[in-house]
Amino acid sequence: MTSISRKNTIALAIAAALLPAASFAQTTPAPSVTLYGTLEMALESNSDGTTSRTALQNFSSNFGIKGERQVSGDLSGIFQIETGIAPDDTTQSKTLANRNSWVGLKSNSMGTLIIGTNDMPLKELKGTTKIMLGEGEAMETIIHGRGTSQSASAAVVPVGGIAGTGAFGQVHTRKTNLVEYISPKFSDLVVKFAYSPDEAAKVANGVVPAYSQPMYGASIEYNNGMWNAGLATQSQDNVIAPNGTTISGYALQATKATLGAQMGDWKAGLAFSSIDNGAGKKTNNWMISGAYAMGPIVFKGNYGASSESFSGAADDLTLTGVEVDYALDKSITVYGAYSQITNSKNAKGYYTQSDNFPQPAIGKNPTAFNLGIQYKF
Repeated sequence: MTSISRKNTIALAIAAALLPAASFAQTTPAPSVTLYGTLEMALESNSDGTTSRTALQNFSSNFGIKGERQVSGDLSGIFQIETGIAPDDTTQSKTLANRNSWVGLKSNSMGTLIIGTNDMPLKELKGTTKIMLGEGEAMETIIHGRGTSQSASAAVVPVGGIAGTGAFGQVHTRKTNLVEYISPKFSDLVVKFAYSPDEAAKVANGVVPAYSQPMYGASIEYNNGMWNAGLATQSQDNVIAPNGTTISGYALQATKATLGAQMGDWKAGLAFSSIDNGAGKKTNNWMISGAYAMGPIVFKGNYGASSESFSGAADDLTLTGVEVDYALDKSITVYGAYSQITNSKNAKGYYTQSDNFPQPAIGKNPTAFNLGIQYKF
């Protein structure tokens, strides 16, 4: 065999070996990876109801990476890693992957399954109700109970209650150790189911069997582009722990409903929630919001109210917020906003959107005026 023949034979052998790999590379889509995030900060003039301050506030700024790799015509592997950041104070930047971070599988016909850390379905249900920037967003403070959970009446035992049941939490929940299923969209409906086991079972008073605090959640949401409506539920066992051998634990349970519409330059929404610790403390909460666009200028407002956690608690509160946005483009918005929380005599609700709003004294009414910038990428 000549030298040229040997070279041709070797070349043909190499080509034959590489052909299957080349063919596979051509038929298997390359993975897609996307960097994304939001930076939102504002110069703020605020008051805790007693003392006025000027502050630079950060509003849930974050950075993330997400990706998808198709493994068949109908199945993809997906992932997301998201981290909270604080451009104004790096000491308040969060641990890597402290926000929604997970790995999962996505099927166009069967739905999506994710495992990791993610917002519970109740928190994710927003419709066209959650629209505000800055401090004046009523969804978290009112609907998710973050205002009432600060109540001074936590130490007060309701009539007919038992000692130790003053605890009353909020349901703004980004849950770790989560398994969540998200259905495909069918007839403009999407259904979600979530479950988080409790990996750290505890012992109450050292005399009862170990108890755990698993969390369950589900939602159904309708959205046809114009009208939207949703219903969600969430429950966590033993939020109030068993007390010795005689009193069982209590679950913190919540339901939430939203209704809204988006027509032309108008957007509006309603939301309702009920939060119950099963041991004598319960709030009924509602809010309304609306927005109107005039070109790049958008006028926004919302109002919300939380009831007393039990009769005579005097821990009810309201939140009022107004805002004007100016969109420089699809990614960058500048805005001005003013809001006020009105607390009853035993309430001390305050803004929780920013990193370091000062906590008010009991019964005082916090206010905030923001001049801010939001950049989404």
